[in-house]
Amino acid sequence: MTRHQAVLFRQILLVYDVLVCVGAFMAALFIRRSLGTADLPWLSRLVELPPIIVADYYQLIWLLLPIWALSLYWTKTSDFRVSYGRMLVRYGRAVVGAAAAFIVVAFLEHAGFVARSFVVLLAVVQVFALFCGRVLLLKFAAAVRRTDVDGHRVLVVGCGEHALDFVAALKRSSPWNNRILGHVTVAGERIDPAAEPIIGNVEQLADILDREPIDEVVFAVPGADPERFRAALSACDERGVDVLLTMPSMMPPSGARVELTNVTGFDMPMLGMSRVPTSQGRLLVKRLLDIVGSACGILLASPVLIAAAIAIKISAPGPVFFRQVRAGRHGRKFTMIKFRSMVIDAEAQRAKLAHLNEMDGPVFKIKKDPRITRVGRLLRSTSIDELPQLFNVLFGDMSLVGPRPPLPSEVLQYEAWQRRRLSVKPGLTGLWQVSGRNHLDFDQWMALDLKYIDTWSLWLDLKIIALTIPAVLRGSGAS
Repeated sequence: MTRHQAVLFRQILLVYDVLVCVGAFMAALFIRRSLGTADLPWLSRLVELPPIIVADYYQLIWLLLPIWALSLYWTKTSDFRVSYGRMLVRYGRAVVGAAAAFIVVAFLEHAGFVARSFVVLLAVVQVFALFCGRVLLLKFAAAVRRTDVDGHRVLVVGCGEHALDFVAALKRSSPWNNRILGHVTVAGERIDPAAEPIIGNVEQLADILDREPIDEVVFAVPGADPERFRAALSACDERGVDVLLTMPSMMPPSGARVELTNVTGFDMPMLGMSRVPTSQGRLLVKRLLDIVGSACGILLASPVLIAAAIAIKISAPGPVFFRQVRAGRHGRKFTMIKFRSMVIDAEAQRAKLAHLNEMDGPVFKIKKDPRITRVGRLLRSTSIDELPQLFNVLFGDMSLVGPRPPLPSEVLQYEAWQRRRLSVKPGLTGLWQVSGRNHLDFDQWMALDLKYIDTWSLWLDLKIIALTIPAVLRGSGAS
């Protein structure tokens, strides 16, 4: 979980807790009404519980919603890093504070029908519901974490006390996966034996970023001369890798988004630098759009998918699908699925056809590729061969909109500035697809991908999706 995702998660927790309070209110009201009408002699000897008018209580929810929200916020119940014991104490404080405010508001509003027994019962049910709800949610988060084997990959520059303090704080700061890849040494700094693994020095950072999928680099060397890290910082900026700085005197490149941030448990303010979208609310909506859009696309296109699979199978020997390893976000490798449109030994023939390549740069494309089968040519001209990638979108390897996923061999030939297109999840369609596709040269293609990253919005995604449909129907730039 990134620091931006942690902020969103706290906001979601606050809303979640308020909804749990609403459920607790309804449960307490049901219990109190049942007790008031039940024939229980032993209970009547302990306390008098006259029947209540339920309809009168429903209107109180609108008064209680802001009270619950403020009380939960002030008692910091959305801090998901604390122990269960401390969490229970915070919930107790929040409920007691909300109950006191409820009594005051009920008095001011002349709501004399509110029974004291209901207020006490509501408080008990709320504490129980909030605590159990949080435990269940964190258990679910832990299950999600186990499925995310890759996680948020962090590299730490520095091998001293501050670097180790940061690593310890980061491991405690999230119920999800923060994966510390290792440490990078800085000349002149004392290396703590616990700083492991060491995967290079700061002068080699650019090569490390090109070799390993890294999401964030933390410069945890306070007091060091900022000028020593200029080249390393520029390497991160060029590749779109997020940065955390413990050196306030070092200002990031002007193109980056800069914010003051901190990691709980690490007592030092930090500067955060990012070249990718950081609004987790909008990114969550983008992921939901991917899930809904890909699921609906698979359902609607299922007749076409079945027909294409049958046509491939009966037209030529070989598998229906073509699976190929591609480079995803920050170079993560995943298997992309397409309908097979070429002969079985197409990859082996590529070297013989290299002189026919019509694209500059590392990309290989031939308009009339002799390796394409007759059915494959139809699939390509209509972009039907790309439809199985909807499953890649559904499973989270790709997005509906984003830069196209390159081959790892192509990434090895990228210039530093071109690697920034890997800083976001690859897409099924993008600005390149709706701007001419094969009619553009490689540098124009890369520039469009970077423009998409720098100007991203949900509206832009919807616009690209809308423009993709007529582009596919016209077969614009397809080969």
